[in-house]
Amino acid sequence: MYKIGDFSNMSKTIIKTLRYYEKEGLLKPVYIDLNTGYRYYETSQLVELSKIVHLRQVYQLRI
Repeated sequence: MYKIGDFSNMSKTIIKTLRYYEKEGLLKPVYIDLNTGYRYYETSQLVELSKIVHLRQVYQLRI
C-alpha cells in the first residue's frame, strides 16, 4: 500500500485531485488510518485512476 503522497507521485496526479475523487466517490482509498487520517492506495488503483483521467479528457473534448 502507498500513502497518498506516494500514490500521487506514481500517478502524476496532485493530492488535491485524489481527495476530490474520494469525496465524489470515484476513487476511494483502500485504507484510512483512523489515528493519523493517512489515506492508502494500492497499485491496482492506478488503472482505475487512469480510466477516470481519460474519461474526463474525453468529456472535456466534447464540450
